[in-house]
Amino acid sequence: MANEVSGETAKRTVEGLSRQHRMRGSRGFRNAADQVVAELKRYGLADAHIESLPADGKIFYGTQRSRPAWNAEFAELWELDAEGARVKRLASWDAAPIVLAQDSFSGEATAPLVDVGAGTRDEDYKDVKGKLVLTSSMPSAIAPLAIGRFGAAGIISYAQNQRTGWYGEDETLIRWGHLDTFAPENERTFAFMVSLQTARALQARLARGETIRMHAKVIAGQEPGEYDIATATIPGSDLRQQEIVFSCHLDHPRPGANDNASGCAAILEAARMLSKLIREERLPPPRRTLRFVWPPEIEGTLALLNGRPELAHRIKAAIHLDMVGGGPETKAIFHVTRGPASQPSFVYDVAQSVGMLVNDETARYAMTGSTRWPLLASDGTKDPLRAAFVPLTLGSDHQVYSDSSWGIPAIYLNDWPDRYIHTNKDVPANIDSTKLGRAAFIAAATGYALAIISNDDTPALHEMLDAFALERRATALRNKTLKFADWYETEMKASLARFIDNTPRTSNQPPPTNAYRRNPAIKGTMGAFGYDYFTAHYAKAKEIRLGEEYRYEALNLVDGRRTVKEIRDLLAAIYGDVPLPDVEQYLAALASIDVVQSLR
Repeated sequence: MANEVSGETAKRTVEGLSRQHRMRGSRGFRNAADQVVAELKRYGLADAHIESLPADGKIFYGTQRSRPAWNAEFAELWELDAEGARVKRLASWDAAPIVLAQDSFSGEATAPLVDVGAGTRDEDYKDVKGKLVLTSSMPSAIAPLAIGRFGAAGIISYAQNQRTGWYGEDETLIRWGHLDTFAPENERTFAFMVSLQTARALQARLARGETIRMHAKVIAGQEPGEYDIATATIPGSDLRQQEIVFSCHLDHPRPGANDNASGCAAILEAARMLSKLIREERLPPPRRTLRFVWPPEIEGTLALLNGRPELAHRIKAAIHLDMVGGGPETKAIFHVTRGPASQPSFVYDVAQSVGMLVNDETARYAMTGSTRWPLLASDGTKDPLRAAFVPLTLGSDHQVYSDSSWGIPAIYLNDWPDRYIHTNKDVPANIDSTKLGRAAFIAAATGYALAIISNDDTPALHEMLDAFALERRATALRNKTLKFADWYETEMKASLARFIDNTPRTSNQPPPTNAYRRNPAIKGTMGAFGYDYFTAHYAKAKEIRLGEEYRYEALNLVDGRRTVKEIRDLLAAIYGDVPLPDVEQYLAALASIDVVQSLR
């Protein structure tokens, strides 16, 4: 694999995908999916195709309300002189689609510009009817007031998000903006995104009392569409009904090179490499089927697992790649991220073992100029990988697989920080082909290992688990969480036995009277893209005191056997102390909307 993997090939894929504005359900997304399928077929994956699942804003896939397709044809924002002639173009869809906020609707306005600051309070609005408003907030946050209540003609936003150590250093960045997919008709509008540099210049002129007139025109809108998910397999041999899935997310504004053309290109390279090595009999066929999928982020995975339940039932583990190619300019740190602590799995240690191998080999090459597997690309860097091995972080499709609805162990390969994420400067020039190849290698080697594991491998895998367990126990000793550590290590070995024997987790103990069980009819995470199931169904969502990560693990820990106090104690061991009433409040809220069911 180390000799075959090609970061150069992966980077060419990044360059191709980055030409498409890949919004869910859009023509640009479909073009990118077609590109992926064409490459898969060229690489010999004969069953490559697109799974299409309807998305019209009404159909639900578990907790995901499907979002209709969004397409844009045209968008320009011009400054006008006193006579109404165009003097300066501030934004152009053709030049940079990221300037138009996602889910904008068609509209046209010639109007003065008004600075409303944050625009989140009624007092921010004075005489804005029919005018364009300049705001520091995300368009979706102010549309109910600016458009719905005060009648502004449109929004111009310079919202600053994705704060990192390099935040604010580049004022020319244009950041990705959003409007609410499901906004009521009286709040539907268009919004342009401009750089902080542009916004400050406009603010200074307005503060001096200058009148600034603008002309905005947008042709865009929503329509019933589909989640088009490219997929292909390398069939397994004796255990082909079991699957290891390689996942990424294909959607993103153009260019979206690291986020996430890089992850898409890396798993395409893993598919090419594994297919070729197996076809040439340099690797034996996998026992379990290897599947590759390219959905829209989170919502597409929720649609796939709910819409194709027979597929979800076959998946034994997931390897998710989201931002894996950031070069030196991005300031990225590469992570091999474990799945939830609520769901111990030997899969995480397998991935860490492969990542440690790559760290060691690439560091040795950087220090000496010689090693067995340097994993270099001819047009890439020679830096060591320096992968960090970290606990669960949320924010991409891995959290869908690991949700207790399915309980699929998932690892997450990702860059963070990235100074250009969600901006017009997330371009292929900032992608390192060497790093792309290394990410593809870690994913492919981990997935292939899981696909060939048999009972004969148990002794070696137990040695691996025992070594990592000693390291984890030292941490538990410092954190005074030894009881949790004992449970975790027991479950780690049990997960290996279940994986090899293909047996589900079972318990013969009667449930306690003060426990909850997950409602099997409502599958998926509470938060998704463009639609939050919990907020939509629980009227007092803002009163919940439990933080996002605690909420995710609390729901994962609901198993029909644990009491609320036991769930609280496990959460405290995972993340730190948490008041029992906060956990009780959240679980009671989930019960009130039937996500969980009380066994009292």
